[in-house]
Amino acid sequence: MINKLIDDMNNALKANCYLAALSIALMLPDICGKAAYPQKLVGERYIKWFDENIGAYEQDSDTDKICLPHLNGALVYNLRNYFLHQGTPTIDKVKQDIDCFQLIIEKQNEFDMYADESWCMEDNKRGYQVNIRRLCLVIGQTAKWYYEQNKEKFNFFHYSIIDKRA
Repeated sequence: MINKLIDDMNNALKANCYLAALSIALMLPDICGKAAYPQKLVGERYIKWFDENIGAYEQDSDTDKICLPHLNGALVYNLRNYFLHQGTPTIDKVKQDIDCFQLIIEKQNEFDMYADESWCMEDNKRGYQVNIRRLCLVIGQTAKWYYEQNKEKFNFFHYSIIDKRA
């Protein structure tokens, strides 16, 4: 099922359906977190899985010194909650200590390389822009890798999908 979700997310990106792709991407850490930490509460396992598998590689040591925002489990979980439960593609700026949060929609480029942007202004206001395409690709590739390495942990998938397209 993980691979089907990732394929659908990638197809949504190819069709420029960015919010559909984002909604699938934001589900993947939920699923992988359940596999990794089935006894933990949803938010705790989501954040822990994301930070261990993605967030740890997103933080630059120079960023630490000036406290710039970066992709981390708490921020992405916050985005997930607002987007999937309220239909609002934003975050709780107070919880995340970010004054300006924006999502970037960008068409596919030749090398499939995209960037987020964070900044801190002189008055200590912090901003963060998340590229939807980049976020989807990073989460999708990591979830796919995690699933391939830990298939036995995904025994909670019980579903029946009947494909009548043929």
